[in-house]
This record gives sequence, C-alpha cells and structure tokens, in this order.
Amino acid sequence: MMRYVTVVWAAVMLAVCHGQSAFAAGDGQLAGLTAKIAALKEDPRGPYQGINWFCPDGSVRPARDPCPSGDGIQHGKLKDWVLSLEKDPGIYLNTVLAGTPGEQVWDGETRYSRVKQYALLQYLISADDGFIYRRARYYRGAVQAEDEDKWGGQFLNRIMALPPTGSRDFFTAREACRVIPHVNRNKTRRQSIRSVSKAIAEKDGAFMELRIKIHGQPGPRDLDLVKQFRDENQGRMDPEQAGRFNTLITDLEAEYRVSPSGLLDAVLARDSLKNQRLSTAVARLNASKHLADAPGVFPGQADPNPYADMAQLLLKIRQELPHVPEGIRLPLMDASIELETVLMRTVSNWRPETLGQLLAKTIVLAKAAAGCGYIESWEWDAVNRYQPFSPEDEAGFTPFRLKAEQVRRVVDWGSAMITAVYGSEISLFAGVEPKARGFSDDRIRSSVLLPFGESADALSRAVQALSGITHQLPAGIESGGVRGMNQGLAFGALTRVEDENDPGRIEAGNIYLFRHIPPDLKPVAGVIAVSEGNPVSHVQLLARNLGIPNAAVTPKAFDGLAAFAGKKILFAVSQRGRVVIKTDGLLTLEEKNLVSKKDRSKERFTVPVDRINLDRVHPVLLSTARAKDSGQICGPKAANLGQLKSLFPGTVGEGIILPFGIFRKHMDQAMPGTDSTCWQFLERALSAPDQDEAFRISQLSRLRDAIKTMPFLPGFENELNALFKTALGSELGQVPVFIRSDTNMEDIKDFTGAGLNLTLFNVRDRQQILDGIREVWASPYTERSYLWRQKYLSNPANVFPSILLLPSVNVDRSGVIITHGILSGRPDDITVAFSRGVGGAVDGQTAESYLLTADGDDIMTQPARETTAVRSPEGGGVVREGVFLDAPVLSREDRKKIRELVSTIRATLPGTPGIEGSGPFDIEMGFYNHEIRLFQVRPFMENKRAGMTRYLLGLDTGYADPQTISLKKGL
Repeated sequence: MMRYVTVVWAAVMLAVCHGQSAFAAGDGQLAGLTAKIAALKEDPRGPYQGINWFCPDGSVRPARDPCPSGDGIQHGKLKDWVLSLEKDPGIYLNTVLAGTPGEQVWDGETRYSRVKQYALLQYLISADDGFIYRRARYYRGAVQAEDEDKWGGQFLNRIMALPPTGSRDFFTAREACRVIPHVNRNKTRRQSIRSVSKAIAEKDGAFMELRIKIHGQPGPRDLDLVKQFRDENQGRMDPEQAGRFNTLITDLEAEYRVSPSGLLDAVLARDSLKNQRLSTAVARLNASKHLADAPGVFPGQADPNPYADMAQLLLKIRQELPHVPEGIRLPLMDASIELETVLMRTVSNWRPETLGQLLAKTIVLAKAAAGCGYIESWEWDAVNRYQPFSPEDEAGFTPFRLKAEQVRRVVDWGSAMITAVYGSEISLFAGVEPKARGFSDDRIRSSVLLPFGESADALSRAVQALSGITHQLPAGIESGGVRGMNQGLAFGALTRVEDENDPGRIEAGNIYLFRHIPPDLKPVAGVIAVSEGNPVSHVQLLARNLGIPNAAVTPKAFDGLAAFAGKKILFAVSQRGRVVIKTDGLLTLEEKNLVSKKDRSKERFTVPVDRINLDRVHPVLLSTARAKDSGQICGPKAANLGQLKSLFPGTVGEGIILPFGIFRKHMDQAMPGTDSTCWQFLERALSAPDQDEAFRISQLSRLRDAIKTMPFLPGFENELNALFKTALGSELGQVPVFIRSDTNMEDIKDFTGAGLNLTLFNVRDRQQILDGIREVWASPYTERSYLWRQKYLSNPANVFPSILLLPSVNVDRSGVIITHGILSGRPDDITVAFSRGVGGAVDGQTAESYLLTADGDDIMTQPARETTAVRSPEGGGVVREGVFLDAPVLSREDRKKIRELVSTIRATLPGTPGIEGSGPFDIEMGFYNHEIRLFQVRPFMENKRAGMTRYLLGLDTGYADPQTISLKKGL
C-alpha cells in the first residue's frame, strides 16, 4: 500500500519531470470545466444534486425514505458530472468523507491524493468565500458533522495503526490528522482567521496593516486590536463587512480563550502522554510555568526554557509514535498539532539579546520543525551533529557562519516538503481555480516555519553584518536571507513569473523573478528566485558558465521586488555573493557607462572545427575512443568516457559511438520540398539577418521535422546491428540503451552546452532506437537549443551532433559531482547532488546535495524532495516509482566512495592526452548495487571573466571576515 509503480512513456515522462499533470484536461475541456466550477459557486446546492440516504447494502434512498436497517447515513449526493471528475482528471470536490471506504482515501497508489485534495478543498472554501460551497454552505443535510467526526476518528485510528505511518511517511499522516475532522479537533478555525482577515483587508485597505500582523505574527493582542478597529470604523461598514468582523472576532475569541499554559495542561494531562519514554519531556515542560500567557519577555537562556522543552517534546512524540500502543497514537498526534500551535502563539515572546541566544532560538525552532515533520528525522540529525555553541563562548567566525547558513537552509527544506507533498494536487486544482496556488504559502505561514524563518533571517542579517557584506536592494526591501548564487552583471527589464509551468514568452534580455527556477529555462539576462535549486542542475551550470547573475531571495523580498516588475534594473552578484539590485534612475555614472558598454560588446564563443574529421562514417566501439578524439570524430561525452573506460574499466561498460561524419553524410540527402540538401537548407536558414529570428526558428522547425523522418543511408542499419552484437551481446532491439546527444559545441573552452540537446532513456524496441537516433540528431535545432547557441556562438552552423549509445543501467541512485566547492569557493572541496533512480540531479530536481569539505566534513546543503524516482526496466521505457524520504539518498559509505573517486580522477586525468586543463571536473555517475558506474567526466566550465570586471571586484573591496566573534555580543 505504501508503494506504487506506474509505467510512463516519453510524453508523460516529460510532463511529470517538468511538474505538469500527465492527466490534465485539454485546453478546451479545461476552459469548460472552469466555467462549470464558477457556476457551482452561485448554485444554492453547490456540487450536490440533492440529499439522500446511503445504506450499508450500497443502496441510495431519497431523503424522506431512511434505510430499512436504520443505520444508514444521510448527506448530499454529488451531481453526476462532479462525480465523474474523480475519474478524469482525478479531482475530488466532495467535503463528505463519511461512508467512503478508507482505502480509497488513504491510497498508496495515488500517494494519498484524496487526503491532500481534501486539505486543498478546505483551504479554497476558506480562501475563496466558500468556493463551490459559497451558496451551499447552509444547504441543510448536505454534511452531517457528527458522521464526519465519527468516520474521521475511525479512519485516522486505522491509518495510525499502520506500522510505517509514524516513521516512513510521518508528515502525510500528521497532515491527515490535522485536516480530517474527528472528535475534539478544530482545524479550520485558524485558517478561517487568516482568510476572513484577508477578505476584510481587500474591502478596506486601512485594515491591511492589522491583517499582515494576524498573518505574520499572530498573538492574543489581535483580538483587542480587531475589536478596536471595528468600533472605530463601524459607521462605514456594510452588513457583509460587519458580518466578516463578527466572524473574525468569534474565531479569535475561541482561539485565545484558553491561555497557552492552560491549553498545554489540558494537552499534557491526556493519558496518551503517560508513556515512560515521554514522561521526562512532559514533566520538564510542565515545570516551565513561566510560559508567557500574556505579552511578556523571555530574553535569555534560563533553564528550564519552555520553548526548547516544547521543541524537544514535539521531536520526542515523533520518535516515540511507532513504539506506543496503537490506541494512543491519534491522541499523541493531536497533542503534537496543538503543541505546535502553542509554540507558534508564544515564541515571539522569546526575544534573544545576544548572538548566541539568537542562534540557540533558531536551532530550537529547527528542532520543532523536525518534530512537526517539515524535515525528516535524519535531516535534523545532519543539521544537529555539530557541537552546539554555548552563548558564553568565543567562536571562530567561519564555523559559526557555516552553522548559521545550515539552519537557515532548513527553513527552505521545510517549505520544500510542503511543496513536494502537495505539488501535484496544487497543479491539478490550479487548472480550474488559480487561487489553489496560494495553498503552500498559507500552509507555511500557519506552521512553525513562520517564526523559524523570521529567526533564521535575523541570524542571516547578524552574520552578514559581522562579515561586513551588505546588499543593495530597493528601499523598503530587507536584505536578510538574500544570497548571491552565481556572479555576474545584467541590465534589463525585471519580469515576474508566478507560474513556472506556464512562464509565457521568455525574452533573452530580461531579468526574471521566479519562485522556482524552471528546469527548461531559455536564455535570460539574470535570474532571481525564492528557491535556489540544486547547484549542479543544467540551468545552474549554464548560468555559472555564461556569467548570468543568479540570486536567491526570501518570499518577502520576492513580493517587494515584484512591485518593480516592468522596470529596468541593474542586477549584479559579486564573487563573494554580494547582491546589487538598482532601478535605472538610481544608477551612478560608472554604472551607466558599464551598462552601455555591456550592451555594445557581446561576448561570442567559437566552436572549433579545424580538427573535425567528417570522413569517419561508420559506427565505432566506445572502448576505442580517447579524450583526444573530442571535437574530432565525436563530442566530449563519448571521447572522455572512452578514456575513462581505459582508466577505470570496471566502472564503465562498452558502448557504441555514431561519429559526426555519419550525421554529416546523412545531411547531404535532399531536403523535402526544396531544391537543396538538408545541409544547404541549414546554412541558408542560419544566414538570415539577425532581425529575422522568427524566420530562422520556423526554418529550423522544418529542418527538424525532415531529420526526424529522413531515411538511413544504405548499410547503416546493418553496421549498427553488427556492432550491437559485438559490443552489447545482442541484436538491435534486444537490449535497452540510452541514446545520448554529444555535439562538438559541448564543453569547449568558453562554453558548455549542458542539457541543451536530447537524451533518450532506456529505449529497447528496434524501431524506437532508430527513430531515437534521428530525434537526437534533430535536437540541436529546437528553439531553446538554437537560442542559446545563437546568442553565444559566433559560428552556430558548425554544430555537429555525434551520438553515444550505452546499455541501460538501472542504477539505484544517480547524480552529479563537481570537483570544486561551488558554495564554498574552495578548489579542494567537492560539490555533490544525487537523486534516487536514473537521470538524477540534472533537470532541476530538488536533489540531495552536499559540500564535502577538504577537512572531512560532509555538509548537507539540501535534502531530496522528489517523491518519485525514475527506473529503467529491462523491457524498455521508464517507470516512475513512489519513494519515501525517510532515509538519505547517499549513505556515509557512498560519500566515502565519492571522495575516493574524486581523489583518483584528480590524480589521473590531468596530463592525460586530450584532457584539457587540470580541473575542476564535472562527473555524472550512479550507484548500482553499491558499486560506481561512471557515465561522464568533462571539464567544469565556469566563466571567470564574469567576476573580473572592475565593478564586480569593487563590490567585494573592503570586506574581510573576522577571525573570532563573541557570542555574548548584543544584537
């Protein structure tokens, strides 16, 4: 039940990889569905066609004709078309759960989608004035609260009894307990407070400041402030607005009626907490009677510390949940949810006075986040394994900064957990109701991640002040939490993209503001994003290589910068990560001159063709290739992999190379519908004037279609089949292979083409392999690949694809290694990013990432947040398999093997004929049965010119980190 496998073919695979629903309706169908959903909001019965009795024998009877057995349940019956949505496209719009078989709601095959959709539906009801229940909220009999509570309690007790629930998928189980109604749980009130206050502010802008307070820093004083505002403005309210205030005040009174310590006493008095392994934590928390019930201050490190005790108890509940009797697991989970609420409501009263106290508070909240499931238990261990600092200590600045950066990252990990768990359902709902996209933000802000993020931001600002690095942002935008990722300089229009799945037209000269960087991003001038992504995705590598500035910002800074959308800005990131964002009108004379010079002088790189050998027109064995053949008969992937096979024969299998010459010879065939060859057609298309870019793109599209259907030259298929027998042990079509593009434009001295061309996974069928070869030949002429080349290459027509055919290896884990510390800037460190399954870490996944330092530390910078993994079955195609996040992708032994591999490569590759430079290197590899399989090693391209301008160097002038700091330093 806790695992699922689905076969997904090429088109569906691409949709899933790019965060799209593989089962989404077509545009016309979607538009019709959106209109129907809108009509439900005005329907007095909402989604229901009537009220019926639902009997144990499966019969459905009219409302006035109860079940003969007397034990049926009565509730609304969905309209037939609403019910049909559950099958296609898989959307559940029913708030009635009573009577539903539990296995349909807790369904491992759909990754518990019904539970997640129920949470989204409740959010939309709150955020959208009832959503499809807007006029049906008072439809008598549609929902029976008693039946829902009874069903919810029975259902949750059953799922909490499942052995893996408490450990393997804790967050999803806790979310089910949070959202599904059952006795003594009110989960909708806090969401109602947030949505009603938002609705009031939308009607009355004067309420906005108080609304922000309620959303960002909720507390008992909110009730008095709301009452005061209502009394002062009652004369200008219409009845609807007055009703909203009444609802808000009622909810606030219920929320704050019981003091925090009183609520805790009730929670901790439950029999469920009388567990021997929890007793110490409970007793300690009960002793913390100075828990602030009213506005007050808890400034320092006094012992006992109630907030540290609450965090400890949250973590203890999570750890002990699988080990306590089944009957008390649900009450324990309820206690955890209530405890999080108390912590959120009171922790603002803990006001650190020193640097050490601020770090201590941030770590406490990180522990609380682990206890609540926003990060996995092992992830907390990875963060907490460093010896905590005492607030009385002198500390080295560098280890303190690293610790501060690590706990700051945990906020991102927690946010990413919510996005990963709910992402598919949000995309599904957003197709018919865009307001669903607000769910993740609402969920984050109603969790302990909110005060945790505020504390981590304060710590980042303190560290930034100590190092002397200051960012320059537009007035009113706080710089805490802003991080420069890739150095570079850009000037262009700031463009906000809210939906990365549909970013609209991407303009190469603009600077883009994303919440998450799309994996297939076209060339842009600069990137500012809330999510920094994994540091070795293809997008990040291209950005680093081409000197495209890239910075990560907080959600609050994102909102502030969004106000400047459409305006031209200067965006600069220095080598040390200092960020400058200035509007056009505020530029200095130096900056204006710099911008104008940059517009006039565009760096272009040249693809070397002086060594290319187009006379090699037959397939060759991988084992015969060496690094010196790169750019001569094939691209660097095949050449370097052939070299690696000679150096590390046990880690590289045999393969087949289709040299440049085979492609070039095929291009001498006639171009359909013209009097020229395909090659002549290509040259003419690319020789069109620069202003005719649309024409060139359309011509390349024609060429691409021609290549995909061009006939193979006589003898080619027979040669390929013979080499399949020799190299791979079976005829063409009997062994699955990866079909990898390998052009001469990749990894040239000043340019990397990482990720611009096609690779096909695990293709077995003979005809699909042959068609795949033509598809890969055509891939350099896609619009995205062409735009990258056209912008940066002086001779884009001289791009020749070779192909590398490798037998598929169904690796357990795969990823990328850079033999350089990208985040640390230290050449002796190692950057690692891995995902489960094949094809890991290169397409923008939230991969598990590490900085392996030369000092021996393995610092995890990001955990994996992919809930599925791609596998390569022997029959061909790809399989998406559900995975848990409860264990790391890479074990300590795996990381040790990576260090040993890097050490060997550093010692072996420099000086090898055909290998340019001494590093750093970019390695793609996987683990198969715990053994290394190498897929690629190439030079790591980073554009050093981007950081060499006088301006960027000047941004770092005068800054020097202190050697030591006093943690008693006041804030």
